[in-house]
Amino acid sequence: MRVSAEELRQHYASLSDEALRSLDRSDLVDLARECYDVELARRGLIRKPDAEVPAEESGEADEPVVAGTFTYPAEAKLARAILQSGLIPCYLENEHTLGMNWSLTNAIGGLRLMVPAPYLDQARELLADAIPDEEHGTTAEPWDGRMEHRFIETNGIRMHCVEAGSGPLVVLCHGFPESWYSWRHQLGVLAAEGYHVVAPDLRGYGQTDRPQALEAYDIFQLTGDVVGLVTALDEAPAVIVGHDWGAWIAPYAALLRPDLVRAVALLSVPYVPRRTMNESQWEQQKYPGKIFYQAMLRSPMAEEYFGTNIRARLLAGLWALSGDAAPENRWKPVKDPAAPPPVLPALSPDLPPWLTEADLDFLEGEYQRTGFTGGLNYYRNMDRNWALTPFLDGAKLLQRTLFIAGEKDPVLEFLDEEFDALETNVPNLWKKAVVAGAGHWIQQERPAEVNRLLIAFLKDIEAGARAQ
Repeated sequence: MRVSAEELRQHYASLSDEALRSLDRSDLVDLARECYDVELARRGLIRKPDAEVPAEESGEADEPVVAGTFTYPAEAKLARAILQSGLIPCYLENEHTLGMNWSLTNAIGGLRLMVPAPYLDQARELLADAIPDEEHGTTAEPWDGRMEHRFIETNGIRMHCVEAGSGPLVVLCHGFPESWYSWRHQLGVLAAEGYHVVAPDLRGYGQTDRPQALEAYDIFQLTGDVVGLVTALDEAPAVIVGHDWGAWIAPYAALLRPDLVRAVALLSVPYVPRRTMNESQWEQQKYPGKIFYQAMLRSPMAEEYFGTNIRARLLAGLWALSGDAAPENRWKPVKDPAAPPPVLPALSPDLPPWLTEADLDFLEGEYQRTGFTGGLNYYRNMDRNWALTPFLDGAKLLQRTLFIAGEKDPVLEFLDEEFDALETNVPNLWKKAVVAGAGHWIQQERPAEVNRLLIAFLKDIEAGARAQ
């Protein structure tokens, strides 16, 4: 009787942990063994590698041995191609995981490149010549622990940036109402991993220039700023990481200047292809009879609203959009026109667990100095952006892309169609990660998880570049 892979997977899934692990893997045929490994990894039951028996003791001198173990699929494929070009018989033991989640590959011990024992020395010598050891090859200088502030002339403005580390360029673009500071948990971690990390204050924010003209904040100007920054640093192509409004800008930079952007990471906001209608029309169609929050941000009264007790407004937003807000206090993207105007929130004696008084002090100080007009003008240009970009109809985001969002992020509620269509609109989507319990401020609420995903993404990009 022939058993399918799906039947095997269902059978293993029905077994208890104890029953599953009691199976003797060596007695299973290849297909059953692969399904067994996948089920163990899915449950987090990592199998210890089979004990290696010296060839001379086993009497099987030609048994396959490990020539190399690889975490990232691109590296494993490169190594296999190198050995094949040298006419060395080889195969990847866990090849069935190549198209799966990278963490699954880790869970089953990585991708092991196997060769017959007599070829081992030749294989390792060939791999050592073709793939230099990262510990001895040319790598970025170790990060000295410093973060430096600098100003860069780009697209006719003076842009303030905070940077750390050396190596491949990673640009971190913040959202509203934030600043470079929202990446405080990522700058040092990514720099320590061997990257040149640059977090700018975007146009209109922080210490970067704030032009007065409304049209100075359309998508071409915002994209031009990032392009000018990458060009000024002379380290292209870059990986652009964007959160909130930064996740709107990053895809435009990738679409308009693919020569400068090799990969994209989007936090909170999925890629939104150009719609058949502008933003205002979409809001009316999506929420008939209601007022969408962006209409309020476009209002001439928005500055007065945010400028009245800045600290309270900021804290209320940070709480309400986070995963820590109680259900009754969560931020809602729409309101009823008949509802009373929002009441100025009272300052809570508590802060979200991921925010300190010093963090809030910094953010409040920035907006007391700059006001909110710059950031609000991004929203006031959305209909203009649509009118300026008919040539982007149907455009897909083709760069390798990582998407991360919090499970409780309300953006996933009103951009649900774009979230569901990510795999279609982003053909090279590397991973679509939804972090349990987190809200909108994902890189601040869950820095360890975001950093882990970003590092894995960046390392896989580097492995792919070497493979090419």
